[in-house]
Amino acid sequence: MLELEVLRHVEESPLLTNRRMADKLGVSVKLAHAILRGMVKRGLFHIKKHHSRRWDYFLTPKGLAEKVRLTREFLEFSMQFYQEARKASSQVCRDIAESGKRKIAFMGAGDLAEIAYLGVKEWNLELIEIYDDEKESFLGIPVKKLDRISTSSSDYIIVCLYDKSKPMAERYLPQNIRAMDNMRWIF
Repeated sequence: MLELEVLRHVEESPLLTNRRMADKLGVSVKLAHAILRGMVKRGLFHIKKHHSRRWDYFLTPKGLAEKVRLTREFLEFSMQFYQEARKASSQVCRDIAESGKRKIAFMGAGDLAEIAYLGVKEWNLELIEIYDDEKESFLGIPVKKLDRISTSSSDYIIVCLYDKSKPMAERYLPQNIRAMDNMRWIF
């Protein structure tokens, strides 16, 4: 995924520095340099060196083919992720509805929460709270900080967060959050 981001950036703009790439990818400058160096060695870029601090990168035909391959791979994974998440979230919502409980909370307000919301509507559940540290609202509902989740008044908390390096890993929780008996995981 990191290489796909680099290829996308270079296609949009040849201006690229190790620091800019590190910021864009959320990695260290050293790792960004290693990624770029490896991609140049594999022939994905042509470099035009203006001076010691300005290098422009251009996609080679091989780089363009790699971008297409990585994009296709990403789209295939995204479809698989959506299908698995939709199926699993619907089952979690069904189990909650069949327990006779209706009030739920989401831990997470990202793409997985959006998918899980379809199950909430399908099984006539009531989303009363959302906890996330990155968003302020979700579907018009104010979002509370994750560290307040232990005060939830919901019957069940559906965990809509995942480890981005292993999206379908089971029972993911952020490091500072402890599992609670009323939590239900999509994955």
